[in-house]
Amino acid sequence: MSAARQILALSAIGLHGIPHRKGNSSVIVIGTACVVAVLISVLAISVGFERTIQGDARPDRVVVLSKGVDSESGGSISRENVGLIQSAPEIKKNADGKPILSAEVVLVAPVVRRNGSDAYITLRGAGERLFDLRPELKIVAGRMFKPGLRELIVGQAAHMQFQGLELGSALRLPEGDWTIVGIFAGGDNVRQSEAIAYATTVMSAYQLDAFNSATALLIRPDALGAFKDALNREPSLTVEALPEPEYLAMVSQYIHRLLKTVAYAIGGIMAIGALFGALNTMYSAMAARSYEIATFRALGFTPSAVLGSVVIEAVLLSLAGACIGIGIAYAAFNGRAINTLGGSRWDSQLVYSLTISPSLVMVATAVACGIGILGGLLPAIRAVRIPAAEALRAN
Repeated sequence: MSAARQILALSAIGLHGIPHRKGNSSVIVIGTACVVAVLISVLAISVGFERTIQGDARPDRVVVLSKGVDSESGGSISRENVGLIQSAPEIKKNADGKPILSAEVVLVAPVVRRNGSDAYITLRGAGERLFDLRPELKIVAGRMFKPGLRELIVGQAAHMQFQGLELGSALRLPEGDWTIVGIFAGGDNVRQSEAIAYATTVMSAYQLDAFNSATALLIRPDALGAFKDALNREPSLTVEALPEPEYLAMVSQYIHRLLKTVAYAIGGIMAIGALFGALNTMYSAMAARSYEIATFRALGFTPSAVLGSVVIEAVLLSLAGACIGIGIAYAAFNGRAINTLGGSRWDSQLVYSLTISPSLVMVATAVACGIGILGGLLPAIRAVRIPAAEALRAN
């Protein structure tokens, strides 16, 4: 009998005997299921965050910042410089022949979470061509704000996650109450966690004399180089332009890295615990099956065939646990909306959904296979090293 047929035959016998080893088998299945469920759930936070940050980011949409700053809120662009920026020929024009550019200010607005705790969301002052710049966004309830009036539109994610952001409600800001006149949605991006008003109205209310940033839509993605050259030719401009995907990756890299580190640390600790549980279980199972294994070897089955069958059994049990863990995590967490932690006025909240992606399922499956291989390999090696005659006499 070939080695492959020996392994298959012994694997079939071992799997057939699992109902008689329910206790040992269930330890591996349950342990792996717990590891996979926790690992996927925590990693889903990181995946959902990254997905929302990138959202509908477009390479032909560029963010213009003051040189030396790493986020919109830290920049300062004068009204005169905004005029110079929007005169660049590489900026796309709308149906009215106006350049699609939004000069913006970025502040924070106090809100209350559904659990009653205080939080802050981004208050963005945007230009009147906001929806030309971001066609993925649509008003789904109410209307657009009017220039000169203290009116806001809020993202659907923020509307659903925080109290007091209903249509017609007043958002109390340090400079007075602002009426929520519209709810917008579209795509899966950071804008849905914001409140947006007319930029110059916000600047007037907060007594600001400069914008924080400007975002423009280019005529095509490869026009970025020419656009940068046009900005550099203006001696009064000290700005730099970043494609939207690059800018969003830059501002989110710290939190994204932190979320992934925490996820893998928690998952790693649990995986080590599950591995030790699998090792103890398989050592116990191998000790109980020593007579059975010795009999197989006396019948002519090779040590490698016994070794392979034990590892296959452990891997299949781990994969069963992985399927259970994935199912639990998907049913309980996929699509569930959460928001970033923190409550200081400099830490505006981002609402996003937990996302269990195919890549996470692959990671969880690989972890389960690793637990099964390591958990079955070492006990099997120990079992096959015992001479068959000695194992038969001992039993």
